[in-house]
Amino acid sequence: MWGWVRGVDWTDARGWVVRAWPEFWPVGTAVVVVVGSLWVGVTPAAGELRLTAEVLHGVQARPAAGVDPRVAAAVDESLARRAAAVRAGDLEGFLADVTPRLKPDQTVLFQNLRALGMTVAYQRAERWDRYAPGAVTFRVSMRYVVGGSGLAEAATDVGYTYSVADGRAVLVDDTGLDQEIGSNRQPWDFGPIEVLRRPAVVVVVNKGHRALARHLADEAINSARVIRKIWPGQLQPVPLIVALREPQVLTDLPSTLPGVESATVRSMLSPEAGAVQPAGGWVVIRPGVQNTFGPAQMAHVLMHLLPVRLGDGAPRWLAEGMAEYAGKQALVAAGKRREVARQRVEIARRSLWDLRRLPPDAEFTAGDTYGISWLAVEQLVAKAGLEKVAEYYRQVARRGSDEASRERLLTEYTGVTEAQLVESLRELAN
Repeated sequence: MWGWVRGVDWTDARGWVVRAWPEFWPVGTAVVVVVGSLWVGVTPAAGELRLTAEVLHGVQARPAAGVDPRVAAAVDESLARRAAAVRAGDLEGFLADVTPRLKPDQTVLFQNLRALGMTVAYQRAERWDRYAPGAVTFRVSMRYVVGGSGLAEAATDVGYTYSVADGRAVLVDDTGLDQEIGSNRQPWDFGPIEVLRRPAVVVVVNKGHRALARHLADEAINSARVIRKIWPGQLQPVPLIVALREPQVLTDLPSTLPGVESATVRSMLSPEAGAVQPAGGWVVIRPGVQNTFGPAQMAHVLMHLLPVRLGDGAPRWLAEGMAEYAGKQALVAAGKRREVARQRVEIARRSLWDLRRLPPDAEFTAGDTYGISWLAVEQLVAKAGLEKVAEYYRQVARRGSDEASRERLLTEYTGVTEAQLVESLRELAN
C-alpha cells in the first residue's frame, strides 16, 4: 500500500472544486475573513502589542496555574508578537524574543513559514517542569492555515522554553518537549524548504529540489483526471504533497493505516474543541521513492485522502481496493492496459479460486490482499455501478463501526452481499 489523498485534473482544478464541493466555499471565505482579522492593531515594529481578541485570532490566554502571572503574560505577549511577525514578513520582529543561539534555526523556520504562505497563532497551554529555576517550559498550540490550501485552521503542538526577566520573555529552547509531545516534525521544521504551487496542488521539497517538485506536481495533475472520474463527491480542495529527504517528517502524527509505505497521508488536526474530523491531510512521500513515484502510486495515495474528511469506518478492503482501483486506472490511462490485464489474471489464478471471505482489516500486507481488494472493488463497480460504490464508501466511512453495519450498508447501497461479491471473485479464477 502507498497511502492516500484526493486529486483532480489540476488544469481544471477550479472547476473540480466548484462542482465537487460547493459547500466548501463559505467555509473557505470565513477562514480568510477570520485570519485577516488576526492582525488588527498589530504593529510589530512599534515595540508594544495589545493582546486584543483580533490579535490573538480567537486564542484566549489561559490561567497560569502554578505560574507567576507576570511570566504568563510575558510569554503570551511574545507568542502574539511571533504570530504577527510571520504575517507581516518581519524577520527582525520574529527574532526579537529569541536567544542568539537559536536565531539561525529560527530564521530558517521563519523563511519556511513564509514560503508556505502561512498564517499562525499560538496558545500557551500547560507548563512542564523540565528546566532549572529561571526558565519555564510550556506546551504551545500552534494554529495555522497553509496559504492557498483552501483548508480550515489546523493545529500542532510545540514545546517552548522561556527565560523571563523584567516583563520580557526570551525563547531559549524549542526542543524541550520533542519526545513528550512529538513536536518539531512538521514540514517547516526540517531545514530550508522549497514550495511549488500550481493552481490546486502544493508540493514541499528540500531547497534546491525544484525538479522533484515539478515531477510530483505533474504526476498529481495527471492522476487527478483519473480520480475525478472515479470519485464524484467531496475532495480535499488542494493536495499538500511533502517530499523531504528527512524520514522523520510528520512521524509524530498517526498514519491513517499501519505499515511501511511509499507514501502515507497524515492528518492535519483541527483545533476546534470536540472536533472529530481533521482539517485536512498531508501526503508524505518517503525518501528513496520520490524520484520514481509514478502514476499508479500517485493515484493510489490521492485516493486515500478521502477518509480524512469522511471518516475511518470503511473496511480496509474497500479503502485499499478503491485506492488500487484508482492506481490501475492511472496505469490504463498511461497506456499500460495489457500490464493491468496481466496482473488481474495472475491474482485471480493465485488467490481467488478458494476465496471464502474478503480480506479482514487485521490480515493486510499478507499475500495478495491488495490485489484481492482491487478486484473486489472492480467486481462491485461492475455489478452496482461506480456511483453506488462511491455512495457506499461515503456511508460506510462515516457509519461502519462494526462488521454488521458494514455488511448492512454494503447491501443497502449496492444491492450486493459480501457472499455474492466473494462468489463473483471466485468465478474469475475459472
